[in-house]
Amino acid sequence: MLATPATNWTRLDNGVRVVTERVPGFGTAGISILVDAGPQDEMAGQSGLAHLCEHALFLGTPLRSSQELAKLIDAAGGSFGAFTAPDYTCFYAYVLGDYVSYALDLLGDILVASKYPEESLEREKEVISQEILGYQDSPEHILLQSNKGILWSGSSLSNSLLGSADSIRSLSRSDVIKFVSRQYTPDRIIVAVAGQLEHDSIVEQVQDALWTLRGQSAPREEKPIKLGRGVRVTTMPIAQSSFSVAVPVFEYGHKSRYALHVLCNLIGGGMSSRLYQCLREKHGLVYSVNASILAYRRAGMMAISGGTNPEHLVQTVELVLVELMRLGLWENPIGEEELWKSKMQVRSQSRMATDSISNRVSRVATQEFHFGERIEDADILEAIDAVTIEDIKTLASDVLLEGIKQLAISVVGPTESGSSEHNELLDLHESFVSVATGAM
Repeated sequence: MLATPATNWTRLDNGVRVVTERVPGFGTAGISILVDAGPQDEMAGQSGLAHLCEHALFLGTPLRSSQELAKLIDAAGGSFGAFTAPDYTCFYAYVLGDYVSYALDLLGDILVASKYPEESLEREKEVISQEILGYQDSPEHILLQSNKGILWSGSSLSNSLLGSADSIRSLSRSDVIKFVSRQYTPDRIIVAVAGQLEHDSIVEQVQDALWTLRGQSAPREEKPIKLGRGVRVTTMPIAQSSFSVAVPVFEYGHKSRYALHVLCNLIGGGMSSRLYQCLREKHGLVYSVNASILAYRRAGMMAISGGTNPEHLVQTVELVLVELMRLGLWENPIGEEELWKSKMQVRSQSRMATDSISNRVSRVATQEFHFGERIEDADILEAIDAVTIEDIKTLASDVLLEGIKQLAISVVGPTESGSSEHNELLDLHESFVSVATGAM
């Protein structure tokens, strides 16, 4: 095994990476097993297979039934679960510090020896169908999926992580076994643990839990992501019109990521942000508005989302675009005080995240996944502090002005496709894309 004690990093003989963060004084511990496998590895006609596999691993092993797995983690006073992301699948557990070995044994058992009983798998497909129905009732989820479909059409990033009810029901136990055996290989697995722990002890425990894993994944064929743009309206019988305005941004690991978060925050990250002051305080059009970054290994987006009275929808979206355009053209530049406030908020968010063991272990795992190294908290804060007005000016042009050329506008609510409001949004979209294209 190759170990680097200074960074608490070890690669086991079979290729599994183990990364730990010792957190003195924490009575709890977090475990995150990140598998570099997900929707990007699904073959045509297998939408939702990565998500089904995530569920299927909890259906029992030769040692423990699904019910016994649940009882054992509950008896330890902890919790475990999993989620599927566009870039990876994650299995996690949060327990008292004394139960780390116990939780690693349970997680190792499901990763190494899950048997996917046919009857249980069929029942789990119905569970996922209920999950899909739940998301179909969520305007936030529909807006996100709409933005992804507009910006990244044709890429796996635009695919639904859940799949559809029909696609899930068409998948077989054989599909699950093949996917896991091909994609859940040790070279694609990162085990991150955070808490009051000793690295060498964790390495031994992970070795005991996962030593039987063997094999290596085949290289992926990564096709270039072609950006799209457009307007998409989803009619839904709700009182408000929920909207999201999205522009493409760079990938998760880009060198300007800290400046991007500062820019995003001053646009719509707090009560003093430009859009909050414009849409709520000046015009009274929204209760809340939020700007956020959604970044993956190969691409990202900035989305501004909120809800308003349907009769004010077009006006509200137009005001959002005006603010973005003015900042992109630097017609309404930021000052030192505004920059300082935004950096303070981003700093605070980063610092407060470290108070949670789940956030800490997630940060350890995702940093290893995206960068192949640990980035210290102090270095993150220093990078945020180093952001300048000139950095924001450059980003505003590169991200906002350039991004509006690939603009996505998504709406969920009583607005109907083909209505006058829909046509006005189409005209608005065309107008701002044209202005941004001419300005560049």
